Amino acid sequence: MEKPAEILLRRIDQRLEDLGGKPAGKTRWWLSMQVTDRKRHGVVTDIERKGFLPREPTLRRIADALETTTDYLMGRTDIADQVISEARLGDRLTPYRSEAPRAPGIPLVGTGDCADLEVDVDGQLQRIERSSFDPEAAVRYIERPPALLGDNTAYAIYFHGSSMEPRFFAGEVGIVQPSRPAGPGDFVVVQLNNGQSDDVVTVLVKRLVRQNSAWIDLEQFNPPLIFRLPRSQVARIQRIIPPTELLIL
Repeated sequence: MEKPAEILLRRIDQRLEDLGGKPAGKTRWWLSMQVTDRKRHGVVTDIERKGFLPREPTLRRIADALETTTDYLMGRTDIADQVISEARLGDRLTPYRSEAPRAPGIPLVGTGDCADLEVDVDGQLQRIERSSFDPEAAVRYIERPPALLGDNTAYAIYFHGSSMEPRFFAGEVGIVQPSRPAGPGDFVVVQLNNGQSDDVVTVLVKRLVRQNSAWIDLEQFNPPLIFRLPRSQVARIQRIIPPTELLIL
């Protein structure tokens, strides 16, 4: 079985080749200089000679220089493409300004498609549809339902993809209520970090099956699948409100 350092070296060399290799100047020497601001030329050589992995900040720099992800370099996924969001992620909502301050609209925030997420389900890698969104980027505002009067945390999103059909179809709008905790059976927006920091990198729209302090189980409908994510990867779980609840005063 390959050791982690061996996997890393093999994938570094593969990405260098994918980017043009020696004819394009993409060599181990070039990569080492890129990740050390031209201070050292033996970073990759050290990995090969000493057989240990670089520290996380250096690994991230290597991934950025190679236009890939740390998950790919470490062999956790075979997808080399970086996740590129169409919107920047943030925590704050854009203030709504209108002539009716007692009942402002709900922001419909920017969303975008991302590369699929790979998860382990019973020893097999499964590709899970994911999206991005930006609570700071209000595309437009929609009329506030009676049930959400006074709740300034609510926001709306466009659904992407087909993984939750026939419950949610691409292009439909869903309203999310962060102020109310999600429970088993709820449809949710799950914000994921990269496992190394709290920065949100992508989101999933799924059904919450169960959760505890160590992990959460999520369900998608198309294709049918229940999968598990570690809590360390989950930044937030926010409940999508069923349409019938939006009419209740």
